[in-house]
Amino acid sequence: MRRLGNLATLASLFTLFAMLVTACGGGNPSGTGGNTNQKTAKKVAIVTDTGGLNDQGFNQLAYKGYKQALSEFGFSEKVVQTQSQNDYVQNLTSAAQAADLVIAVGFLMDTPIYQVAKQFPSKSFAIVDGCAVPAGQQDCVVLPNVAPLSFKEQEAGCLVGAMAAQMEVDGKSKISRLLGKNTIGAVGGLSIPPVNRYIAGYKYCAQKVDPSVQVKVNYSQDFSATAKCKDAALTLINQFQADIIFQVAGGCGIGALDAADQKGVFGIGVDNDQGYIHSSVITSALKRVDTAVYLTIKNFQNGQYSNKPPVFNLAQDGVGYATVSKDVPADAKQKADDFAKQIKDGTLTPPENIS
Repeated sequence: MRRLGNLATLASLFTLFAMLVTACGGGNPSGTGGNTNQKTAKKVAIVTDTGGLNDQGFNQLAYKGYKQALSEFGFSEKVVQTQSQNDYVQNLTSAAQAADLVIAVGFLMDTPIYQVAKQFPSKSFAIVDGCAVPAGQQDCVVLPNVAPLSFKEQEAGCLVGAMAAQMEVDGKSKISRLLGKNTIGAVGGLSIPPVNRYIAGYKYCAQKVDPSVQVKVNYSQDFSATAKCKDAALTLINQFQADIIFQVAGGCGIGALDAADQKGVFGIGVDNDQGYIHSSVITSALKRVDTAVYLTIKNFQNGQYSNKPPVFNLAQDGVGYATVSKDVPADAKQKADDFAKQIKDGTLTPPENIS
């Protein structure tokens, strides 16, 4: 009887010890060291547009935000790179089958994401620069499982347009590389709302600085082929003597910056800080897609997913302009900063549409 009593006491002590170990996380079978993010994180996938992860623009930025969230929450990486617009539905379907939240990168997935989101009502979606649009229609519809991530690109375009126009006002006496025709240009990819908002702000604020400045616009009809954007930029430079080329064409737009550099004029990058591409790039209009993607995933992981996220604007640091080069006079940078203050104050509202 005495021996049994000792064994019972030992068994009770062992049970108590096991309970304490489990409570402290020592019984974690996953081997993650008690990282609850890795154990509980919902799966997230990202589907790029045709520009791919290395477009040095919004696809790359979206992936940057995705990687930041991946590092924080520890879900399994699922990246689907789109090669052709014909693959949108297939790629979104594949992502929805593998993940709880799907991030689609690009306006051109508006209708595909509507179709796939309706097919997977229990899954959540977000689309950069777009919304859910039924086939055969043009207007967005609200779906409970699709979050449109939109930006006020016209505000960023305004700032770089004001800067460019002030450089034209300063003229050749201050900036010897100017061609002297008081003309600036923009190369768009496709004529779609995000591209046109950038250009609308660029033109409007340039002409607020100098009503006589000429703003010439050309479209490459492409977001990937750099040769098309190079040709579009060369047209603006050779035919119109444009001093500054604002590229709004994703990966294709690198060709526009190449053309500006080769012709000895200035370039302005888009979405990301593209000053590293050429020394002739004086600044870039920023769209912080990485921030939008990261916050969307963070909210989703924390149970705060919303199909009506805020529009990312200048006041929220969702858009802006990058560090300026040494070729930008102080008064040109100051003009951009003055316009930024007016936008934040509500006394200046750049338009969404090109006039």
